[in-house]
Amino acid sequence: MMSNPSRVRVTGPLEPFASGFRRELARQGHTPNSASNQLQLMAHASRWLVSRELGVGELTPARVEEFLAARRAEGYTLWLSTKAAARPRGCSDAGPG
Repeated sequence: MMSNPSRVRVTGPLEPFASGFRRELARQGHTPNSASNQLQLMAHASRWLVSRELGVGELTPARVEEFLAARRAEGYTLWLSTKAAARPRGCSDAGPG
């Protein structure tokens, strides 16, 4: 079953970046399923930031490692590496909007 990226809801500090990220994933040719997976990872990271009372500016490489360790501890088996969590090329331009 294919996922629909437009149905993935991102809340929290990363929410303003979700639509630009979605557009960039499509521009880069990601399949709907791949884009949905990336957006779900973004949504999880945003909820994780909220749970630790952190803002988007505090999402450093060390925090990404913390987030991924938390995912592993929660039993997630996919999207656990820094490579998986890396923004697609060009997403620095995919900010609010």
